Amino acid sequence: MKQVNNAFYDDLGARWFEGDDHAIALLRAESRLKLDYTLGVLDRYGIEPGARVLDVACGAGLLSLPLAERGYRVEGVDLSEPSLDEARRRVPDGADATFRVGDATALDADDGAYDAVLLYDMLEHVEDQRGVIAEAARVVRPGGVVLFSTFNRTPLAWLIAIQGFRFVVREAPDHIHVLRLFLPPSVLEEMAEAEGLMVEEVVGSRPELNGPFFRSIARRRVDPGFSFTTSRSLAVGYMGVAVKR
Repeated sequence: MKQVNNAFYDDLGARWFEGDDHAIALLRAESRLKLDYTLGVLDRYGIEPGARVLDVACGAGLLSLPLAERGYRVEGVDLSEPSLDEARRRVPDGADATFRVGDATALDADDGAYDAVLLYDMLEHVEDQRGVIAEAARVVRPGGVVLFSTFNRTPLAWLIAIQGFRFVVREAPDHIHVLRLFLPPSVLEEMAEAEGLMVEEVVGSRPELNGPFFRSIARRRVDPGFSFTTSRSLAVGYMGVAVKR
């Protein structure tokens, strides 16, 4: 059984934020869409700056840091200590952001401790997906939100999210993603509802097919203008929000 490769995150260092020839540059570009989506959801549900946000599998803080800069009290947890060190070095002055090693299936947090929990780009990297969702449901308060993103288990997702990296960047570690860990939206929704989370929205996401996209393919480097957008199709990637009953 093919295992997903999570070890390469330890070696990224400043490449989390710099450089254009590693696959992580695509995640960095995608994080801009996820930040906009997150801020919109938090505003929609009345979760204002000052609220507590837990970013699970936060990496080097691509979302944690800008949320903290906007006034949220953010805690990031991840299994990669070198990635957390990179996040700690980049906390903006005056921002409330802390980072610690943590297991997504056994979070060191009280029940209902957070107003929002982020499960972005991580469910496809863990074996116990149900356990992750259960822990997110446990630590978010009633009425709070769990935001998520992952890949659908489709041939198109296999083509783009597993094979497509190598067409866009020169450095793409093996087994960044494996198809068996991709989650059909209906399965994720069933898991969430079993833990008292009501999925209220799911939207697709995809790269924008514009000049920067085609320049990236031609150069095999992520163009500064490479961007992602929402889509009605859930055939590749998708993100959404669930509310704790």
